[in-house]
Amino acid sequence: MRADREPRECEVLVVGAGAAGLFAGLAARGALDASGALCPPPADAPDVVLLNNEARLGLKILVSGGGRCNLTNAEVDEDDYLTDSPKALRALLRGFSSAAARDYFLARGLKQYEESLGKVFPRSNKARDVLEVLLADLERAEVDLIAPAEVTALRPPATPGAVWEASLSDGRVWRARRVILATGGKSLPKTGSRGFGLDALARLGHTLAPLVPALTPLVLEGPLRGLEGLTLPAVLSLAPAGAPPEQLTGARFRPLARSAGSLLVTHRGATGPAPFDVSGRCGQALAAKEPVALYADFWSLGEASSPWAPYQGLDKAPGASLRPGEAPRPPTREAFEASAARLFAERERSVQAVFSQRVPKKLLRALLEVAEVEPSQKVKQLDPRQRRALYLALTQVDLGLVGSEGYAKAEVTAGGVLLGELERRSLESRRWPGLHCCGEVVNVTGRLGGFNFQWAWSSGYAAGVGAARALREN
Repeated sequence: MRADREPRECEVLVVGAGAAGLFAGLAARGALDASGALCPPPADAPDVVLLNNEARLGLKILVSGGGRCNLTNAEVDEDDYLTDSPKALRALLRGFSSAAARDYFLARGLKQYEESLGKVFPRSNKARDVLEVLLADLERAEVDLIAPAEVTALRPPATPGAVWEASLSDGRVWRARRVILATGGKSLPKTGSRGFGLDALARLGHTLAPLVPALTPLVLEGPLRGLEGLTLPAVLSLAPAGAPPEQLTGARFRPLARSAGSLLVTHRGATGPAPFDVSGRCGQALAAKEPVALYADFWSLGEASSPWAPYQGLDKAPGASLRPGEAPRPPTREAFEASAARLFAERERSVQAVFSQRVPKKLLRALLEVAEVEPSQKVKQLDPRQRRALYLALTQVDLGLVGSEGYAKAEVTAGGVLLGELERRSLESRRWPGLHCCGEVVNVTGRLGGFNFQWAWSSGYAAGVGAARALREN
């Protein structure tokens, strides 16, 4: 698969050989269809070359999911993503669906299993098996993969219809009629993600949504400090700082971000599915200096009627959050009082003894401090102000958002070239014909649970098929 040749020309040049780039190369060669079926490349299949800046291949695939590779999710739609163009995203996800991705790997002998909340993994629990399927298909499809080959400059055609030029760090130059940018973002830089494609798109005049680390641990300075190691379910809501409690509970209120799932307290803040899923939007708000706060509801997911109820008491919490539409909003004061009526009826016992039936004791002590309630105080001694403060501490406590742990620990980069500046079917630049984009360079960021890999498969397929189609038509 690795090749070097003279002249260094091809019809389709894919810059970046991560998940999206590998899939784009296969699609450009006509080696798979929208159902995921294996296809022999047609006689008129374009000549495709992939360039990878690292000698080692698929590093991000190999480290994903703790080395298991969460290759997709059983249910995927546009609501699982942040993007500037949800309608375009919906069409792209349907163009190569989650079911097609599963069928693609299954047809190549990669058996899979599904975890709670839809995460799909290879049955072997080995990310390398996912990579080996892709590399074997590239070899069968006679796609050349050159590594290491770091592109340092991308020059558009001087005249319409002329070729693109990609300059490499060693002085070589590749020329191609079509270029597919699949260079990833800036997350996990140790895997080779250095942001070249994003910089190139900016230089070409494209609009980029602000770049921030996403799916990354949060840094907090609020009541969770000192509770490291504690794991519990929570609903997190990013909202304007100082928003009235009645606003946060209102049916018409739309937070800037909301997630409901497991949270693990760290020495710097919090990690896990719920913090990960709001981290990108938190980063965007802080970068824009928006006055925001991250509020936590530690009460609602413990309700017997909660959508989290099936996962309560499991030895291991689900590795994903609830679907966006299932995340409950904080309860109103009246709903909380009704839910906690049995606990408030234990009037002769201490607040700590009573409410630790629902909230871990270490966390409860921290929340009681926020509410200015003594843990040893009897329930019957709570005055109206204290009862309200207790309600707010349990359902709308400000976690003291400071930031995130950055790209070094981020699984993806939020932001990128606006999806609205790319053709909907082919992800071809509307500014520069002949340039296609896919994967993390595009402003599409999924939540935790296999959604970003699905975007890699869907966008890589669209870009590859689009580039091949354009060559046939022109």
